[in-house]
Amino acid sequence: MKLPPIPSDWKKHLVANLPATSDLSTRFSRVLDDAEDERPVQDFLSKNPELLSPLVPLGTGVWVWDRPRLGSEFIPDFLACTRNSSGCQWVLFELESPIERPLIQTGLPGKKLREAQGQIRDWRIWLRQNISYAETELGFRGLNAEANAVIVIGRRKYVTESMELQWRELSEPNTSVMTYDRLSEAFSIGRDYRAIADCRG
Repeated sequence: MKLPPIPSDWKKHLVANLPATSDLSTRFSRVLDDAEDERPVQDFLSKNPELLSPLVPLGTGVWVWDRPRLGSEFIPDFLACTRNSSGCQWVLFELESPIERPLIQTGLPGKKLREAQGQIRDWRIWLRQNISYAETELGFRGLNAEANAVIVIGRRKYVTESMELQWRELSEPNTSVMTYDRLSEAFSIGRDYRAIADCRG
């Protein structure tokens, strides 16, 4: 099956298909360890968007947009796309602070995680109401409300053993919740990381 053509203005968003490097992984780990909120992480990923590519479905090519606008209302942290026989496959990214605890002691989602989940819902509502605008005016061909979404928040050490069951239930068929440790490991392991990903985030 012929893959859908790529718009010419996507060229600047194409991510180099680079293998995992220990240097990049080490630098990312340092950023995570030093970060007091999500801003330095956002900046690092803006300069190294290939770190996000393992979280994109398998396909040909990966394109990443840094803080794209969905109309005037919403700005995801990143928007990524690949192509396969099913067409363009999209992933919306919402980043929270690496030092934010995703769950409170009772195992319920913390404030920042609830806010991130609300953001995803708002983006999906906007896309349902503006799908034609997103495709034709914004140029996000094939983007719709059923696109995958990823929330990255906190570190694995914040998900205690007693919280594991609640943590597993956070991810849904088209929305994943993970820690920055999992994001870092995904790049280190490569695109086959899904088969061995730690259920604790």
